[in-house]
Amino acid sequence: MSNLIEALTTENSQLKKKVKELETRLEDIEQYSRSNCIEIQGIPLEPAENVLNIVKDVGRALDFDISDTMVDACHRLGVQKTGDKPPGIIVKFVRRMDKESFIQRRRVKTTLSTRHIGRKDDCPIYVNESLSPARRRLHALARKFQREKNYKFLWVRNGKIFMRKEDKAPVKVISSEEDLQRYL
Repeated sequence: MSNLIEALTTENSQLKKKVKELETRLEDIEQYSRSNCIEIQGIPLEPAENVLNIVKDVGRALDFDISDTMVDACHRLGVQKTGDKPPGIIVKFVRRMDKESFIQRRRVKTTLSTRHIGRKDDCPIYVNESLSPARRRLHALARKFQREKNYKFLWVRNGKIFMRKEDKAPVKVISSEEDLQRYL
């Protein structure tokens, strides 16, 4: 019985390791499938709106002309169950270079609001890389960690999450909750 328990324990350990590896690979593939996508948050919902025109308006506000051929697909995300925030807009660009240029233009412009796209209201507009659900949860945990441990910088590039304690400190890549625990 002792040998059987030991064999089963070893097999269980190996299977857990294999499942963890497969989950990581699946997560990486899911994030890679979003590599040409951005999310735009903060634009109020209007009846019979043309989402592509909204995306083009945001591009114009950032001095980035968006043609119909640059966008593979764009649509509103599903309505959130909690809160009163308008659903975001997901934009899938045909080329990753266009997505990167769009995000870079957003980094240059310090403020962006609905007023800049011709609306009467003045709600802030946020443009971010599209993250898979698992990376979104990890990013939320990293933001919490950043506040609690007084990290100065937290950012996302190409679906990867990075942190830095202060200006000259080394950059840390956050790819799992264990990484955050390691930096405690």
